[in-house]
Amino acid sequence: MTKRGSRAAGKKRAKRTASGAPAASPAAERMGAPESGVTVRMYRAGLGDCFLLAFRRTDGDPFHMLIDCGVHSQVRGGNDRARRIVEHVRATTGGRLDVVVVTHEHGDHISGFHAARETFASMEVGQLWFGWTEDPADPLAKRLDRARSLMLRGAGAAARALGADGGAAAGIGSLLSFFDAGSLDGGLGVSSRAVRDGILDLCPEPPLYLRPKQAPLSLPGVDGVRIFVLGPPEDVRSLMRARPSSRPGEVYHEPDHALTPDEALSVALLGADGGGLGPTDRIEAAAPPFAGNFRLAADIVKENAERYAFFHRSYGFGEGDELAWRRIERDWCVPGESLALKLDAATNNTSLVLAIELMATGKVLLFAGDAQVGNWHSWHDGGWSEANGLARGETVDATDLLRRTVLYKVGHHGSHNATLKTRGLELMTSAELAAMIPVDETWALDRRPYPWKMPFGPLYADLRRRTGDRILRADVGLVEPDGRKPAAWRAFERRVDVRDLYVDLDVPDA
Repeated sequence: MTKRGSRAAGKKRAKRTASGAPAASPAAERMGAPESGVTVRMYRAGLGDCFLLAFRRTDGDPFHMLIDCGVHSQVRGGNDRARRIVEHVRATTGGRLDVVVVTHEHGDHISGFHAARETFASMEVGQLWFGWTEDPADPLAKRLDRARSLMLRGAGAAARALGADGGAAAGIGSLLSFFDAGSLDGGLGVSSRAVRDGILDLCPEPPLYLRPKQAPLSLPGVDGVRIFVLGPPEDVRSLMRARPSSRPGEVYHEPDHALTPDEALSVALLGADGGGLGPTDRIEAAAPPFAGNFRLAADIVKENAERYAFFHRSYGFGEGDELAWRRIERDWCVPGESLALKLDAATNNTSLVLAIELMATGKVLLFAGDAQVGNWHSWHDGGWSEANGLARGETVDATDLLRRTVLYKVGHHGSHNATLKTRGLELMTSAELAAMIPVDETWALDRRPYPWKMPFGPLYADLRRRTGDRILRADVGLVEPDGRKPAAWRAFERRVDVRDLYVDLDVPDA
């Protein structure tokens, strides 16, 4: 591992421990910006996203942009790690963040804003950027927010109801863990929804709620950089499209006077959970999972053995319970796992997606959050021209931006469902393409009972091939090629700085 040539010429190689891991970093130094382009810092949070970007202002000072700050709620030591990272961010930026970007609501992207809330409160934030789906003034965003909230509560009720069913309950709990911003060691017990709302207090200025295909954004005081917003999509069907084979739009686009199937299931689960319903849940529209003439409560059968002798005898209410398997008690709650999957996909698809263009060379840095298939496909619906912010005669579209991408922040820790293939990675044809993956593979594979394949084997193999092994990972740092190190890889290595707390990459605009 070497220091970057552009800002550390002549310095010795970074020290290594006997195990090969990076040695402990010295006290935090101010993070400057390269002469041209940008320095991208990926903090090594484990399974969690936290990226700090430094651009050079026209006056020579750095412009700092923070994209997300979180650690998965079940990572041991996650809160302490997040606090250490944020303290480092404060020291290295001089306590000033020009822009804070929040891609989406999942805890592994925003938990640090709560774990280190006192540190963030002591910092100055110039702007907050969210996707339009978080705008409380947008009617559709409010509808989506309410539906997701109801689904989240319903899936939680299903997990509690299925507590004895380790498989289904564990599956739901695994998905819901992304909506928890507490950690095993910290016991914060705070939801990602509450953390998201609390982030608004960091900046006195109103947040920007960004929409796809709006006019490109610029950075105050920084020349030669513009930012294209690709997602989240404004088509609600795309928001729910998690896989190419999934049918679009079954959840959020129903008329307001009727519950969608997923909302109805959520309400039924909350009712069965014993009092989780609120006055806005349209209880009058909710029905139990079975009509009255097809259901009989177990306690009634138990208390009226003579009247319900057949059921008592045939459904295991006698001395033995060998026939209890015939009863449908909580089995109908199993679809709560499907509900949790849809909720997870819908939340990932609300990811704010930014394509950062370095205008002198046309190089693009793609920060896709955890966007899933519907979000990726929506990027190709239209583009930019004079009508939405470009110069006369200029046009830009998603295919063009992907073709010029030289750095891809890999979505969802390299999982199988957050990088599109034919209309995504296969369009990233730049000979300079590199990737950053915020992943802890050992932790992900050690999860029980359902290990997470992060990074996903076929995707990771294709990333290695397309980047020529120019990959930086939170867990291992710089990924070294198998065998010979080509000249292109060695040139890439010279732009990398690996420390115990972060990995830096210089992307020159030259």
